[in-house]
Order: sequence, then structure tokens, then C-alpha cells
Amino acid sequence: MTSCVFGSISSGLISLVVFNLTNEDNSQRPAAWDQRHLSNISRCSAALSAGLMCSFSPLMWQYNTSAEVFALHNLFVTLIIYVMTIYSFQPNSTSIVALGSFLCGLALTNQHTSILLIVPVVIWVFCNSSLLAKPKLLLLSSISFVVGISLYALLPLLAINYPHAGSWGEVTTLSGFLHHLLRRDYGTLQLYSGDDAASEGMIARTCSWALDFVSHQLGPWSSLLLVPLLGFNSGVQIFGYTSKMSKTKMGKKQKRESHKAREKNDPSSSVWKIILFALVLYLGAFHSLSNLPLSNPLLYGIHQRFWMQPNILAIILIGMGMHKAIVATANTGHNKRVYALSSMVLLLPFASYYQNYSISDQSNNKYFQKYANSILETLPQNSLLLINYDQQWTSIRYAQECEGVRKDITSLNLSMMTFGWWDSKRSLYEGRVSFPGTHYTKGNTLPWLNGGFSFSEFIDANIDHFGSNIFVGGRLNFEDPAYNEKYDEEPYGLVRNIQSRDRKLGSVESYRSNSLQVWRTIAKHLSSDLPCEEKYPPSTWEWTIRREWFDHMVSRSTYLLSTALEENGQSTHNSTVLPSIVEAAGWLELANSWDTSLAQKSSMKKNLGLAYMNIVRSKEDSFPFVEDIFNGTGRVESAGRNHRHNWWTKESSHGDGNWKEWATLRWREEWETFLGLESSKTEPDYYQIKSIFDAVMKSSRAKPTY
Repeated sequence: MTSCVFGSISSGLISLVVFNLTNEDNSQRPAAWDQRHLSNISRCSAALSAGLMCSFSPLMWQYNTSAEVFALHNLFVTLIIYVMTIYSFQPNSTSIVALGSFLCGLALTNQHTSILLIVPVVIWVFCNSSLLAKPKLLLLSSISFVVGISLYALLPLLAINYPHAGSWGEVTTLSGFLHHLLRRDYGTLQLYSGDDAASEGMIARTCSWALDFVSHQLGPWSSLLLVPLLGFNSGVQIFGYTSKMSKTKMGKKQKRESHKAREKNDPSSSVWKIILFALVLYLGAFHSLSNLPLSNPLLYGIHQRFWMQPNILAIILIGMGMHKAIVATANTGHNKRVYALSSMVLLLPFASYYQNYSISDQSNNKYFQKYANSILETLPQNSLLLINYDQQWTSIRYAQECEGVRKDITSLNLSMMTFGWWDSKRSLYEGRVSFPGTHYTKGNTLPWLNGGFSFSEFIDANIDHFGSNIFVGGRLNFEDPAYNEKYDEEPYGLVRNIQSRDRKLGSVESYRSNSLQVWRTIAKHLSSDLPCEEKYPPSTWEWTIRREWFDHMVSRSTYLLSTALEENGQSTHNSTVLPSIVEAAGWLELANSWDTSLAQKSSMKKNLGLAYMNIVRSKEDSFPFVEDIFNGTGRVESAGRNHRHNWWTKESSHGDGNWKEWATLRWREEWETFLGLESSKTEPDYYQIKSIFDAVMKSSRAKPTY
């Protein structure tokens, strides 16, 4: 809700800024009342259009409806610009200078990129107000700035008096505070701490911003009209003024005096330059420092949200251009055109709204709440959950801390444990979790010798206390051969259960029934409401929930299949493993029909063929019933419905004498496709599968087509 409020105020301030900056001086405005009236209509329409344009931008809308820092950042940006605009009309106002200084300091406590707006604004005010010649004003503005940025002082105060598990960084020491302030964990003024060798350069990133701004934020049709207005505004301001100066022979002193007089009569002439300079500075500086690889769709989405600041600046300039274009029409004497153009300008944002409504409608977006509950509700009492996915960490932490869901579960962020400052956090988990060193690192390295611990050592220290109730979500930060020798990871819903290799193995039927119960809970929350790929592409966090669903669904199926085949190989009969093989095949078929990205994966074809081959080899007389925990829901295409009919109807489960023929047909289809895929040749068992397939086809006197 607060993000919505911040976003609404920000859009309103954009309208006020455009309205104020298009207020021409009386000496330049036509004396006739009707022309002043037309000018005011133009100003209002341009101002309202700019504000609505910002509101209906898909990127702005997304973060105005999310619990994120960016709506507040946008509010600070527009507040600074608005106060700068007021200052341009009242340059002698001490209170406005003090207010602007306070806002600049406050903005820096929320997001560092605001400095790319603050620097040009401060330089302009400093020069315009002659602060060096006004020590009292300089002192007042400095104090105001310090008061604003002093909000950072709350970090060590809260950390000392209200220490909280899950908080980031060590801010109770001066060195730790500066480390946190400068974001050294990620790299100061950078976004990515990973390998950025293949990351794009400044020009490529700027082109990506321009393409996104034109094609997605404004919309292609609106851009045809609006983007030229940005250039029109700049051209009128620069070349219009320059041509007037060139026509008049003036010395340098006269030109300076003429320039000052123009800025006094038309304050917007200097403000728009600051806005334009801030836009160019942001695009150049930020895109030179930002190092997120844009080739990764999810990282592109993360980078994209930092484009809201330049979008605001560009929309303000476009708003001014809209007004100047309409006024230019009024000066030609075509008054009716002014009304028509003003109406058209007001309608442009609604065209963008209509175009983006389907993807901007988030009224039913409860995916992360359901995702967190799908994990927390399935875990045993007093479990330890190790997390290395951002979306998993934030959603589960919110559910536990804000909604009080399953607070008996101890959740730890593996990536946070890799930093040296983690040593100061260990006491917050005293009595619950044991840490065999200062922080999590790779074994047999210098940090490990200096007191760190490997993942296997961490599990060793906690396995007695938690037993089999240790779970992990996401990949481990470092390779750990010792961990792989001692422990197995068993698929458990949307996470993995860490098990000692020395444990007594249960039957595959026991795993099937227990894991099925876990998935019943997950299906209750998510199966009928997975994020739609058309609305949530790979650049969104919601997409990761859909990806995780299918990854873990396939992971359970392949684990179930391999365990069943292993158990079957150690037994003289297979009556107890057929239900597991059949369920594994059914789930793989369902995942294959739901998620088109899996359809041509060689591993999917290989495992489906393997399952069907063992179904055909089975000596059972009846086909096991596969429970439909998904309740016939999900976005399944016609092929998926056919597979659902085969697996989840009692007629098929009781057997009609044809199920082995059907399984034989599916075995041939899947392995024939597998052998025809170029990617399959990298599979270690490709030639073994080819040999089996050729032998079977030869014995049946059928000619393979791969």
C-alpha cells in the first residue's frame, strides 16, 4: 500500500513539475486573453499526460504495487526535481535550499543512484546561489543535508539494541558500517558480485534502455509522437535561443547578461538543462559502472528497475515538449488545433494503459505467498532450512517474520554466511544452530585455514541436533567433495532433504507415498495458479516460481524412477516398484505437456523411454492407479489432456489389455526422438540406449527412423 501511495505522489509531482516549467514569463506571453487561455490548456494537458504516462508505465506500475524500495526512490527523485523547480522561481528562498539539501541527504539513505541526480542539482544551486559568499546559507544547507543522511545512524542503533537474525552486514563497528554504506559486498556503485567478464558495455546498455523506454514503457504508437517531442523541446531551447543570439551582434559580456536576463524571465530554461544533463549523466555513469549481464533474462529484469530514474527525467522533458508543440500550433492562429492536440495528448497515456493492462493487472498476484507456504507447511517441526535463492529467502522470511508462519523453522541464507561479517551473527542462533567456524567458505582454502568452515563441516556440526530434518533450497556456493561423500540429497517438494549416506534406506514405495503427501500440499497452493509465462516472462521473479515447480516435479520423478529401478535390480520381483515407475512416468508426461521448454530436452526423452521400457517389462497383470493430486487443473494443451486421460482415469488404471501396447508405443516414440536429438550425443549412456533400441527394433523387424 505504501508503494502505491509513494508512486501516486511521485506521478503527481511530475505533473506539477511540467506545469511549473511550462509557465512562460508574462513579457513573452501573448497579451490576448484567449491565447493565455489556450496556453494554460496546453500546460494542463501536457502536465497531466506526463504524470499519467509515468503512472501507466509497466515498469513504474510493477514497483508501485510491490513491497520494494524503488517507489520510495522515485518519490525522492521527483521531490528533489520539484523543489529544484520551486527554487528556480524563488532563488533567494533559504527554506527551499534547506529543504532541498535535506531531501538530497534523505534520498541517499534509500538508494545510491540518486547521487547521479543530486550532483548536478547541487552544483547548479551552489553556483546559482553563490553559497561561498553566503556562509550562513552554506552552513544551513550543510546541516540540512547531514540531518537527512543521518538516518543511516539508525542502522547501528537498531543493530545494537534490537539485534535480529537475518539482518544484513555488521554495522556496529565503524569499519563494518562503512563497508555496508559503500556496498562493498557487491562492489561500490555496482550491482553484481559474480563474473562480469562477458557483461555488456555502456553503449549497449544505453541502447537497451532506449529500446525498452520506447517499445515497452511508452508503447510503440505513443513513442512515434512522444519521443520526437523530447528532441523538439531540446531543439527549441537550444537552437531557438542560439539563433536569437546569433542574429544580434553582442560581446561576451552582453551575451552573459542576456543569458542571465533570459534565465530570470524564464527559470525553466536552466532547470530543463539540469534535467537533461542529469539524464545524460545517469545513462553514461550508471551504464559504465553497472555490471549485470543483460543476456540473462532475470538479471536483465533486475537491471531494468534501475531505469525508472532516467525514465522520470525523460518523461518530464517529453511533457515540456508536448506543451511547446501545442503552443507552436497556437502561434500559427489555429486555435481549434490546440484543443484537438491537447485532447490527443491526454489520451496517449490511456493508450499505454490499455496496451499494458493485462500484464499490469496484479490484483490476483499471490504467488510468493503461496510459494512460501508450499515450502514451510511441508517441513517437519523444528527443521533447519538452508536457502540460496533470493525469491525463496525473501518470501519465506516475510512469511515467518511478518505473518508468523512456521517460526519453529530456522531459516539461514547460505550466501549471507559466506561473508566475513557472518561471525558477528552466529550468536543470534545460539542454542539452535552450531557454526564450526567464522563463516561458510570453500574447504582447503586460505579463508578456511583462517577460521572458516566448509558446508560438510557445517552439516556435521548440526546433523545430530536436527537429524534428517535439514533441508536446502538452491545451489551450494562452493563445490564440496567431502559433502558429496558423506551425504545424499533427496527431493522433498520444492527443496531437498539432506540425508546421511550411512542411514538405513527405506523402500521406494515409502518415499513415493511420503513425497506424494508433500506434493499434495504444494499442489493445493500452486497447481491451479502457476504464473503464466505470457504475463510473467523470464525477466520477472514470478517466472522463477514456475521454473522451480517444474524443475522439482521432474527431479522427484527421476529420483523416484532411478530408486525404483535400483531397488528392482536388487529384488527377485518387481511388484512393489511398478507403482513408483508408473507414477514417475505419469509426472514426467505431465511436466512435458505443461512446460514446453522440457519437450525437447534429451534427459526428458531418455527418462520417459526408460520408464516405459520397464513398464513393458513388468510382469504385473494390472496397471497401477496414479492419484491426480493436481485435480485436473493447470494450463494443459490438448496433448497434455491426452496424457492426463491415459494416466488419471480409473478405466486405464484397471487395465483393459492394451496398456503394455500403449507403453511400448510411447517407449519407441521417446527413445526414437532421443536418438534423433543432437544434444543426446553428449549423454554418457547414449550408445547404450542406441544399442538397446536397435536390438529391440531389429527383433521386432521394424526399421528405426532416427
